[in-house]
Amino acid sequence: MHSPAFVVLALAAQAVETLELTLTAPYVETVDEEPRIDGVFDEAFWQRATAATDFIQSEPQAGEPATLKTEVRLVYTENALLIGARLFDTEPERVVGTEYRRDAPLEAEDSFEIFLDTFRDGRNAFYFATNPVGARLDGLMRNEGSVLNFEWDGVWDVAAVRDASGWTAEIAIPFNTLRFSPDRAAGWGLNFGRRVARTREESYWAFISPEWGFNAKWRASAYGQLRGLGEMSSGGRLKLKPYALGGAQRDYEESDTAEATITGGLDAKISLSSALNLDITLNTDFAQVESDQEQVNLTRFPLFFPEKREFFLENAGLFRIGEITRPFEPAATLLFFSRRIGLSEDGDEIPIIGGARLTGKLGGTEIGAFHIVTNDAVIDDEFFPQAGYSSVRVKQDIFARSSVGGMFLNKSPATEGTGLGDNRLAVADLNLAATTNTTVNAFFAKSRTPGLEGSDHAASVHADWVTDAASIYGDYVDVGDDFNSEMGFVPRTGIRKYRSQVYWSPRPQALGMRQIFMGNNHEYITDREGNLQSQLNSLGPFILFDNGSVLFGGWDYNAEGLDEPFEIRDDVEIPVGEYHFNRFNVGFNFDQSRRIAPSGFYSDGDFYNGTLRTISVGADTKPHNRVRLSAFYLRNDVALPIEGGVFATNLFIFRGIIAFSPRAFVRALVQFNDDSQETLANVLFRYTYRPGSDLFIVYNEDRDTAGSPSFPKRRELIVKLTFYAVPF
Repeated sequence: MHSPAFVVLALAAQAVETLELTLTAPYVETVDEEPRIDGVFDEAFWQRATAATDFIQSEPQAGEPATLKTEVRLVYTENALLIGARLFDTEPERVVGTEYRRDAPLEAEDSFEIFLDTFRDGRNAFYFATNPVGARLDGLMRNEGSVLNFEWDGVWDVAAVRDASGWTAEIAIPFNTLRFSPDRAAGWGLNFGRRVARTREESYWAFISPEWGFNAKWRASAYGQLRGLGEMSSGGRLKLKPYALGGAQRDYEESDTAEATITGGLDAKISLSSALNLDITLNTDFAQVESDQEQVNLTRFPLFFPEKREFFLENAGLFRIGEITRPFEPAATLLFFSRRIGLSEDGDEIPIIGGARLTGKLGGTEIGAFHIVTNDAVIDDEFFPQAGYSSVRVKQDIFARSSVGGMFLNKSPATEGTGLGDNRLAVADLNLAATTNTTVNAFFAKSRTPGLEGSDHAASVHADWVTDAASIYGDYVDVGDDFNSEMGFVPRTGIRKYRSQVYWSPRPQALGMRQIFMGNNHEYITDREGNLQSQLNSLGPFILFDNGSVLFGGWDYNAEGLDEPFEIRDDVEIPVGEYHFNRFNVGFNFDQSRRIAPSGFYSDGDFYNGTLRTISVGADTKPHNRVRLSAFYLRNDVALPIEGGVFATNLFIFRGIIAFSPRAFVRALVQFNDDSQETLANVLFRYTYRPGSDLFIVYNEDRDTAGSPSFPKRRELIVKLTFYAVPF
């Protein structure tokens, strides 16, 4: 254990860290040289820029020079940062670039990444990535990777070209897409990354050590420096994005005819300064948002569905306070969860009249505030009254990589309690980077809801020590019986949770294995009196191969203490009691860069006082570089010694994407769930006719499959046009 004095000295040392790598971007007068984003570096100004070279491997040979040469040049105009990347390849015919659609995952592609820490705070960054066909992937990173938001869509442009030497990418990022410190002399944090698909090599301009764990590449404090931006302008003081929408829908259970819809609305962004933005939304619409992916719930707790709506995504990480989970783990307690605004628990839309949000950073202080109002709605005979949602958030940087903060939430009126007042929540939180490999996160929250008089607090402490070879995680969570965050995701109240994880992760360099993660995850949850609620002990390996394939498996010991019956499905209840059961599982995912990449999972064993067998199979296929198809099937066979306890659930998900270009694609999602007895279809055509402006055509259908033949419950066809403008 480190002594308190050691921790203080380590934090003090962080505060005087300096960045070694520096790149200076020359200024380009667009009157003389108008940039063309075409992937070809034929403009004269590129020759004036110094190239960033000498990339260093993070994977597989950490610290060694990259096996393929990369050159990156930066220049800037008054309004935009321009990046030109030449990615040399000795086998250009083996370069992988098949994803055209916006925000497609690029882990299995050759790709080029840009990281911009525009406030030079060593904590947060904007992220941009592309591949050899010019796909666009972007996101927001907070707290060195503890919060990642890839649903954010910035306005920027890119073009890529393949040639005999490899491939090139030319990128333009308008300054009005970013927020940045007004202190031009401080410069920005900067890094570049490159991934080679066929070897799974990852290299960076500023070295990223795998010793920093899963979030290593998001360690903004390790980035280099970008200087020379003295002539830039934040520009775009006002950005407008109006929309017009027309369509027709029919609810077959309520009407014999279709109802036409014509409406419009507006999103606006007012830049109060280069670091402070005010966002306004009126008659907010999310027609183009993809449907939630169906899940089968065999637990007694609500399922988590991610936020996908654009307005709620920008700067969403600022308001995120809750239990710390890793990227591959499901979310646990979140004190603010934006899906509580404008959506019912079943995901049905509640109209949003409008709202405003203020976010930004003033020196080392980050601030955020919003107020959003939803309209009255009746959904499945349930009445949702007009409600207001408000928040104020303040976060203060301390030392080099740490912060303290607070947040206040208010929902009016409250849903729980007497319904005669507001639900309010006050939170204090801490993020402490104690050493290079050690972090501590904590929060304490207290709620107030009229009519709820019991324990109304929630608290959590998380600590971890992470290296490439081994990791240790520990958590303690305490949630009162009457803690009530109506703007949060709190699946369990009245509990105390204890969690520990220990992992050993060697690199055997044998049988094509790159790294093995072997360890134990133990979780123990009690009620406030110390009685068992849940217990999980999981042991098993996760093997990552050089080609990107993974193989995993293990043994799980589960215990559940039920102090009231648990309805696992309609009219099927598991009785009160304490249950102990063992389960075994194995799964695999093949290399996603292959034309056909299958996956599978098998789990079998005890389940309460019966058995449960789970089987899933899937495959991603690429019959053509512009076509991607995927299918996934999940089956649960449940056998419980109670009335109605022998049953099966089947879930089928099909996705299809046809990309005409990086700016135009058709996406289809078809889902069949016999547990809910419905089939859902969501088809979207998207054409980005200019950066930030889109045409959407959306078709939705919901069919009841309880009988034979099935019949439609609801159909909808929508055409939506958005227009992005920067008047001044």
